Amino acid sequence: MEQVTHMQYALRTLNRTRRRRGPLFVSLPVSCLPKWLSFVMAALCLAGMADPARALLAGAYPDTPAARVDRNSTASLWAGVGSITYNGGTYTGTLIGRRHVLTAAHAVPVDPAGMGVLFNLNYGADLSHRIPVLRVHKHPHFVGFNTPNLNDDIAVLELAHDVPVGVPIYGLSAEPLLPGTELTLVGYGASGNGSTGISIERNPAVKRVGRNSADAFVTDDEGSGENELYLFDFDGEPGSSNFLGGKSLGNEIETTFASGDSGSPAFVREGGGWKIAGVNTYVQFFPQGMRTMGRFGTGGGGQIVRAYRAWILQIMSGDEPAGQAAAAVSGRAPSSGQ
Repeated sequence: MEQVTHMQYALRTLNRTRRRRGPLFVSLPVSCLPKWLSFVMAALCLAGMADPARALLAGAYPDTPAARVDRNSTASLWAGVGSITYNGGTYTGTLIGRRHVLTAAHAVPVDPAGMGVLFNLNYGADLSHRIPVLRVHKHPHFVGFNTPNLNDDIAVLELAHDVPVGVPIYGLSAEPLLPGTELTLVGYGASGNGSTGISIERNPAVKRVGRNSADAFVTDDEGSGENELYLFDFDGEPGSSNFLGGKSLGNEIETTFASGDSGSPAFVREGGGWKIAGVNTYVQFFPQGMRTMGRFGTGGGGQIVRAYRAWILQIMSGDEPAGQAAAAVSGRAPSSGQ
């Protein structure tokens, strides 16, 4: 397994919360950050992966990766979360329209037809619908993963045809993501448990579900002051690996990401339904924590959808910003080996 080189991420602003009588929202410039809040980031996407793969991490025994699996049922709340496959790799994306999927920019190529990119649903059966991706719209400020930072790692995919009627379509949260907000994470990445790390490969037909809480935030790198990134830690019991926020959500609930969860959604309950508050894009290692992906004492995070909502809706309306690169429309199907 080839792993992306770890790079030091220079935070411009970190917003943390501490609970007394209520949440106290504190902005800290980089110069004020203590050494233990220096994060080393690694991509969830491991380039050139040839193996199939699975999803979110379980807690310690007796929790297991199998207990986190969401059945491939038409009644599943998460049936609109699909896998993205090409060139032997597996990633995650979420339906935001009958022909539109939200994912991470680093998880998809600009030319989906040339790479045979598929969006796969598991709607009542394993890989029930495999739909070619016709066009990829990456955010115009995205240059590459952690180049020069982790911001703007978001993309909208256009599919070759509509998904079936009945498959869930998810709205985009317009609410600010607040400290302590509980996020429901759904993805097709590798799995294992927090005590030992990854032991199960990612699989485009197996999605898992877990939760974590938004602990800290990073602001817009273009200077608007709006939060664009969220971060969390993966707490073990009894909390000895708690480096950022409040208590663990519990051994059978709390989770983090692994390879293949790139582009996966972070849902919040809003207006009586589930909306996408974030797109999961990176894992993080703390200087005093574990350096192995998927272990207690690591963390992760992603892009806050509210910061990109106007751009996403613009893409969905067909009004693409001038100068933005997109793949040419092509109906070519991928080879059977992908």
